[in-house]
Amino acid sequence: MTPKEQALRLVVIRVLKDILGAADDTDRAGVRTDWTVGDRLTATLAAEPVGAVQLRKGTIRPQVTDAGAFEAWVMANRPDEWETVTTTVTRVRPAYVTAVLAAAKKTGVAVTKDGEEIPGITVAAGDPTVAVTLTEDAAELVAEAWQSGELWEIVGSLLPALEAAPAAGGESS
Repeated sequence: MTPKEQALRLVVIRVLKDILGAADDTDRAGVRTDWTVGDRLTATLAAEPVGAVQLRKGTIRPQVTDAGAFEAWVMANRPDEWETVTTTVTRVRPAYVTAVLAAAKKTGVAVTKDGEEIPGITVAAGDPTVAVTLTEDAAELVAEAWQSGELWEIVGSLLPALEAAPAAGGESS
């Protein structure tokens, strides 16, 4: 392949990659809108499973959002978890912060064993995620379906994106 052919190939790949990326984003958004968390469907070609799609619940993300409030609570309620780093620097022990956040992730709230709310920590659930898993032979089965023309409807649905592409494009990485 000549350098000029390589350049053209990379440009075409980039355009197709952008179209496929946009289609992927659109379809994932549709799954997040239309499905219920926990739904899982198997995709088949010629009655053979090629993969599965599942809508998974969002990740629970606890974080210290008000360090002052959290540190004041620790100083008042768990002074043994406060440490001196240098003669001028003190802090909540990092292991304790990690333990509090891990417990908040499990329960969905930042509370003590007695149910007291721990100030300064926010627990948020991320948006549901779409997981796509492939079978071991998915690439082979998709290649066979491509060659037989079975994928024309799916691939053909992407053609409007090519037809609607602006005549002049900009630079991107």
